Amino acid sequence: MSDAHTQDVLDKAVAEGGAYEVLQRRLQEQGQRLRSLTETLNGQRLAEFGSSAMEAIGRVRIRTENNCIARDIVQVGECLLFGYNVFLGLKKETSVADVFSLYRLVETPDGFDAESVPLEGSFLTQASFVADFNELYTYYKNTRLLQLAIRDGKLLASFQIGERITDIRVFRWSISTDGKDVRYIDNRGERDIALPAPFDFEWQKTTREMVVMGRHPHVNILDSVFVETVGGDLTIKVENNTQDGQGIYREAVVDKTQSLDDAQIEYARLGSLILLKILPYREEQWRYLVFNSLTNQVERIDAIGLACVQLPEDHGIIFPGGYYLQSGEYKTFEQPMGGMRFKRSVRSPNGEDVQYIFYHPEEGRAALFTYNMINRQLHNPIFGHGYARLEDGRMVIFSAEGSEPTRIHPMQIWQTPFESEDHAARQPARSGFFGRIGNAELVRGVSDLLNLSREIDSREVSVARYTQLCQNTRRLFDIYHWLGDAQCAELAPLLREVASTSELVLDEFEKVESIRQQSSRAMAEAESRQKSLLSGLLVDSWDEVQHFVEALNTITAQRGQLLTIRDYRYIDVARIDAMETELLEAQERVAGATSTFLASDAALQPYVQRLGELDGLAQKADTVTQLNEPLVEMQEMAGNLDMLSSLMASLKIDDATQRTAIVESISEVYARLNQAKARAEQRRKGLGSAETVAQFGAQFKLFGQGITNALALAQDPEKCDEQLSRLLVQLEELESQFGDQEQFLSDILGKREELLETFEAHKQSLLDERQRRAQGVLDAAQRILDSLVRRTARLTQMEELNAFFAADPLILKLREMAERLRELKDSVKADDVEARLKAARDQAVRALRDKSELFEEGGNVIKLGPRHRFSVNTQELDLTLMPRGDALYLHLTGTDFLEPLRDETLEGLRDYWQVSLESESSALYRAEYLAGLVLDAALGGREGLSLDLLKTHLAQPDDLTRLIRDFAAPRYKDAYEKGIHDHDAALILIQLLPLRESAGLLRYAPAARGFAALFWNRWGQDIEAELWPERARSSLHLRQMFGSENGVLRLQEEIAAAMQRFLAQHPLAVTAAQRQAAAAYLVEELAAKPIEFTFSKYARQLLDSLQQRMQASHVWDDYREALNNLRGRPVQRWSLAQTWIDGLCAQDEALAELAEYIPEAVAISLLDDEFPRRFTEVDLRFTVNGLLGDHPRVQDGALVLAIDDYFARLEQHRGHFVPQLQRYQALRQEVINRERQALRLSEFKPRPLSSFVRNKLINDVYLGFIGDNLAKQMGTAGENKRTDLMGLLMLISPPGYGKTTLMEYVAHRLGLIFMKINGPALGHEVRSIDPVQAPDATSRQELEKLNLALEMGNNVMLYVDDIQHTHPEFLQKFISLCDGTRRIEGVWKGRTKTYDMRGKKFCVVMSGNPYTESGDVFKIPDMLANRADIYNLGDTLGGMQEAFALSYIENGLTSNPVLAPLATRDMADVYRFVAKAEGKPFSANELSHTYSAAEINEITSTLQRLMQIRDVVGRVNQQYIVSAAQADSYRTEPPFKLQGSYRNMNKMAEKISAVMNDTELLQLIADHYQGESQLLTTGAEENLLKLAELRGNMTPEQTERWTQIKRDFLRNKAMGGSDTDVGGRVVAQLNDLVESVRGLGAGKSAGETPSIPWEQLLAGLDNLGKLRPQVEVVAPPQQGTQKLLESLADSLENSFLPLIKAMDKKIDIDLRTHNRMLEISTQLRDLGALLGQEQRSDDSDDEAP
Repeated sequence: MSDAHTQDVLDKAVAEGGAYEVLQRRLQEQGQRLRSLTETLNGQRLAEFGSSAMEAIGRVRIRTENNCIARDIVQVGECLLFGYNVFLGLKKETSVADVFSLYRLVETPDGFDAESVPLEGSFLTQASFVADFNELYTYYKNTRLLQLAIRDGKLLASFQIGERITDIRVFRWSISTDGKDVRYIDNRGERDIALPAPFDFEWQKTTREMVVMGRHPHVNILDSVFVETVGGDLTIKVENNTQDGQGIYREAVVDKTQSLDDAQIEYARLGSLILLKILPYREEQWRYLVFNSLTNQVERIDAIGLACVQLPEDHGIIFPGGYYLQSGEYKTFEQPMGGMRFKRSVRSPNGEDVQYIFYHPEEGRAALFTYNMINRQLHNPIFGHGYARLEDGRMVIFSAEGSEPTRIHPMQIWQTPFESEDHAARQPARSGFFGRIGNAELVRGVSDLLNLSREIDSREVSVARYTQLCQNTRRLFDIYHWLGDAQCAELAPLLREVASTSELVLDEFEKVESIRQQSSRAMAEAESRQKSLLSGLLVDSWDEVQHFVEALNTITAQRGQLLTIRDYRYIDVARIDAMETELLEAQERVAGATSTFLASDAALQPYVQRLGELDGLAQKADTVTQLNEPLVEMQEMAGNLDMLSSLMASLKIDDATQRTAIVESISEVYARLNQAKARAEQRRKGLGSAETVAQFGAQFKLFGQGITNALALAQDPEKCDEQLSRLLVQLEELESQFGDQEQFLSDILGKREELLETFEAHKQSLLDERQRRAQGVLDAAQRILDSLVRRTARLTQMEELNAFFAADPLILKLREMAERLRELKDSVKADDVEARLKAARDQAVRALRDKSELFEEGGNVIKLGPRHRFSVNTQELDLTLMPRGDALYLHLTGTDFLEPLRDETLEGLRDYWQVSLESESSALYRAEYLAGLVLDAALGGREGLSLDLLKTHLAQPDDLTRLIRDFAAPRYKDAYEKGIHDHDAALILIQLLPLRESAGLLRYAPAARGFAALFWNRWGQDIEAELWPERARSSLHLRQMFGSENGVLRLQEEIAAAMQRFLAQHPLAVTAAQRQAAAAYLVEELAAKPIEFTFSKYARQLLDSLQQRMQASHVWDDYREALNNLRGRPVQRWSLAQTWIDGLCAQDEALAELAEYIPEAVAISLLDDEFPRRFTEVDLRFTVNGLLGDHPRVQDGALVLAIDDYFARLEQHRGHFVPQLQRYQALRQEVINRERQALRLSEFKPRPLSSFVRNKLINDVYLGFIGDNLAKQMGTAGENKRTDLMGLLMLISPPGYGKTTLMEYVAHRLGLIFMKINGPALGHEVRSIDPVQAPDATSRQELEKLNLALEMGNNVMLYVDDIQHTHPEFLQKFISLCDGTRRIEGVWKGRTKTYDMRGKKFCVVMSGNPYTESGDVFKIPDMLANRADIYNLGDTLGGMQEAFALSYIENGLTSNPVLAPLATRDMADVYRFVAKAEGKPFSANELSHTYSAAEINEITSTLQRLMQIRDVVGRVNQQYIVSAAQADSYRTEPPFKLQGSYRNMNKMAEKISAVMNDTELLQLIADHYQGESQLLTTGAEENLLKLAELRGNMTPEQTERWTQIKRDFLRNKAMGGSDTDVGGRVVAQLNDLVESVRGLGAGKSAGETPSIPWEQLLAGLDNLGKLRPQVEVVAPPQQGTQKLLESLADSLENSFLPLIKAMDKKIDIDLRTHNRMLEISTQLRDLGALLGQEQRSDDSDDEAP
């Protein structure tokens, strides 16, 4: 982006900024004040020096002797010299009188008149002149007068003597100073009358060094403006960019092929203006342009070519017909100015006006332009053929009417300020300020000041403007020394304010520039991408439809990118709109080429070909991953085809046949694509068992396919609506085309209904899916956020913490989740996640700071204050289900809460109470279970395992261990220890696998095998069982070939059912698990061919030993006979055989080890002799050595196993133990969740506010007294802990001082449970702790929380908030809890309990605001207050005033965006910045964080303004406390209810800007308290007046009103309020009256004892006494006073005396009261009589004793 364009964006950005609005309003106000002061100064100047208006004051007619054409007129002395040309016809010679005449201007009562003055004796009759004149007209017959002029004390008369205007002869006269002596000089004055140069500046020609080559070369003029005439136009640019030919001004040139060197370019710099003079190649007319570097605007003004001069004081330029000011103001007049030349300029003596005269030499016509310096305006021009300027400023001007000769010449007389210097010098001198400065100097100053105010009023926003404004303001002090004069006392400070405000705006530009850089980069990337995109749209060279589709997709994507960056701050929106227009044009062009290409035969052939390739790849794919690639490409192809379909709906193809052919082609590709996708989905189903999506069959070829693809593209609700709208439009088009045909209409209507229903259902499912996914993402994010506190607690360095939040995978995952939530259109949840992450980071920073400053011993001990250290509970509050004795108990971690749980279901699962793992039990070692799982997975071919793979790893134990370790890795719930259980499982498998192969079916348990053999012996001949062997073989073959267990499982179920029926007939002692195992074994056994049951050598050993013993005892035959006799009775036979074998094993210890094989031996002995059987000699037992794990079965690293026992235990563990354990765990979790919700544990965890700042006041004061109190309540860490625990911490303050926040922070740092009891929820009605007696649900809930805290007992902070809303009787319940007994009566689950808190980590904290409730309701019991340590957080403790004042600043940091980062950094930085703001020495090197100079200044300025607010808020706070602590009876003014808390401070801190001045800051404070006072209703006025008094900015009106309010308040209080007892009010008024009368007497007494010189007075009195003067003092009667006092006496007698008499019988009234009333009444009557009579004073009074 170019520098100029960058500056434009920056200017606009600042204009839209909030800070600029504040500064602009301030600047506008300053500008208005400046204009007002300047106009006042100008008015004083005009009053002193007079005005300088130009006005026409009269007309006059001059008559000549002959008809003539007037040419010019001048003032010579006291006469007007009038020159003209007379055409005499046949007259032979021309005399002086034929060319010149003299007149005298005479002012008459009727106006002005021109008296003719004879030429005789005048300068026109001098002989030398007459001779030269006659000679001129004699030799040059065509001589004519051109002009008259007075220059440098000479009179000049110019005559044209040839055909050219330059052929002239000029006569000269000298004029004396007084104008009376005029002498002819000669006729050679041609040089004296020559016109000045048309330009008062030099034009500079451009050189080759200024040429900048490039794609669009240009000429660099002063690095400010760049000019080029190539490419067919003249272009003016403000950026040194040769890559494009764009500029701010452009106009065509004649020669389109000229080069840069062909044009002639000249320039001149005049202040902020650059004048350009350009002559393009092969053109004759120069072009003149003005470029304004302040406004970056160009104006073409060809009139400059005639003449151009600079206005005074660098105001701008003036040219024939108009002017152009430096500010950009440009004005021209419509009168023709062709041929005009600059003649001269005249400046008025007062310096206010300058007149510029432009002159047409041939026509003799002049244009007079008057420019006013103060208003910086050009008056309308005055045109004439000649003018005469009189000494007093009057001017006579005439204009020749037509070209015909005439004798009457009308003229106008104007009064102008252009008097002569001599005339001005003759004016009386002026003294004083204006006289010293002078009118001209004042005019320039007023002009500059008014111009400054106009610049301020300008709405333009640019760096250049404010830079110039600042410079111009400061320049005024250098130019005008008198600005500091007392006469201009208000101007100097105002100008400094303007300069300061302008500098603040420039600072704002710098601030915005950094923000704009990001938008610039995004814009540059978008422009680069679009440039590349548009340059690649070579539609003529494309031969595949994919090229067209990709181009359209790319254009669409680019449009989306433009839409995205359009919302960036300070982005060039106009440029984006232009780029969008380019994209639309490109899209239309590509779309048109696409329709042409699609009409060709081979357009869609690449799709068909690629589709065939993708179909082949999909069918050859072996995995789902491989299949995804062609599916993704098919999806992209569907999107491209869908775009083609959309294009077909929008493309204009007039040929219906061509449109139909294209539609058919696309439809054919759609069909093939759907077929390929269907086959791929079928392939996916076969590979990955994924659900397939039902395909919609299309009733209309193109539209039907479009529905399917639209549903595929509608992946979110927005796209669903978009696709539905598109399809409905297509359907409308179909209806418009085919709706007239009845056979199509019903199909279209049906399709519409189907379309709406389908998309509505699809949209709803998408919405449901989106919400489900969003909730899932939010749940995952919450789990991560909940873990952040624990994870950050281990960090000890700030660098580690910053690195954690910058690069930790879970933090990155959180940010990714927030973005994902935004993608799911759920920005509310995304904002919540980001806000919680920010709060977690701030909390972690504060915790780390606390850890380094407060915590000790690795975080296990915290220091509160300088003396006390407390142990920290790091165990988080949670609910557990804990077995204890024979019962389960609910237990809150870290507390004494234990509550028995009664649940019959859990009682039935008692065996699992102590079990924690599914992978281990008392009967099965964890490695055994792991080995069994690996073997089972290998048998089932799952997880990449197989028996062959395991066998190949038997020889490499390390490989086998690694295989098992990988298998165990995802089974983390089973708690396999890496290197332990995987090692032991490998050792087990190394011996187990070979033995399993050799043991065959003996791996089944002996009891299962024995029962299966007996069952088959008895049931094998059943019809049902005849097909079992064949089915068993077939099922095993099925499992072996296809891995299907269905056949085997069905046969097992059938055999198990048959066994169940067998056991129903013959109830043998067989469990369900043994029956299932027997069925499985029997299937395996029956599958063999031939069928031959295998038995172990251990069973045979038992039978052989039994036979030997019985034969030795000669009972074998009897035993066999008994068995034969019981044939048909299996239960009895089994019992008989088992009894004998049990007895054998009980006698022989060696055989006792084979007790597990007794069921197998019994079954063998009961089988028929012909039953097929076989004994094997395989040893089923083995020992595994070298085990590393611990288990009761493992002895010294060795584990003895039997293969049949192992598999039996494994099956029992998997089939019974694990399901029951899982059931218990699910029930336990359900109970815990239910109870946790009932107890609402999450509410009791302390959560300090993210805005909490541990400030200096908290560190130095609050933590100290809190530590002192908690040491008394809970005891400290270590051996110095007190044993006499007692006490209560009571915090009071006005609202908003952070009582609750502070204690929640302390509880959080101590790891205490924060049980907050809400006082307003309890109310004044609650007087008991029993929840049953609560009057409402909310108070009942608070009481339940209170009792729960007592039930917890340990590690609890009981915090009762806002106790002013509770009843004193309720507070009395805590008295005994807060003394040494530490006991309190509570109610838990309906039962009363006495809680003893002695020795427990339990503290009680109460907080309240004693100023918000009346004293009648809010009473703290004395005994409770006596046990409490009471602190007022809203008042200043002795010696801590500075810390208290600083706390306002510290607590307000988080509310202000500029200061908020300081709250999470080193607080020492805050104190250093505060010191700098207070004007103390400061060094940036001491800061722990790096700050730029701009940041330091901004932070310091913000803190200074924050301190100003702090001072006001602090005074308000102190006044609030003082007022609230006063009783109404002793008030001298209305109560003050405005508050000055931290909360008020934060509200104002968030609105502070560093650029605010004092006035705006005071207004902010006033606005805040204005809003606060609105809730005081009738008290708003008095509170705001008191606030103004505190701030010290009361106006006289406010002071008077406040005095009146206080006076009325005292009077109303004296009279009593409306609710005061009437009798008491009257007595009070009488008492005041008596006191006033006594005061009068006291005043008289005091007046009689003045401190005066007695000796001198006594002598004077002695002399006076001798004179004995007769003096009579007459006091007139005061009838009104007598009437008033008599009325008061009557009122007293008629009202009070009857009242007292009536009350006499009811209450004991003292007789003295009665008498006192009568005495007062009598005294009032006497006083009235005395005052109502005329009183005289005479000598008798003096003689009275």
